[in-house]
Amino acid sequence: MRPTTVLCLVFAVLLGLAGVAVGVTLIAMHHDQSAKWHYWLAPVMMIGASVTMWQLTMQYMQQIGRRELRSRPAARD
Repeated sequence: MRPTTVLCLVFAVLLGLAGVAVGVTLIAMHHDQSAKWHYWLAPVMMIGASVTMWQLTMQYMQQIGRRELRSRPAARD
């Protein structure tokens, strides 16, 4: 795999982790039963977007990443 591909995959995983952390933090800090729907919907959407980033990364590695790793010639020493 190219270094840019690896960097993008690492960035997607880190972005997903940060999104889940921010979403959970927002829910924990601003948990109020009387809040309107749009106040609690934003953190839930952030967590959903983060999980989507993780899922896209895993699907890429399953479908394309394995083929790229197998098709590379052996390195010479």
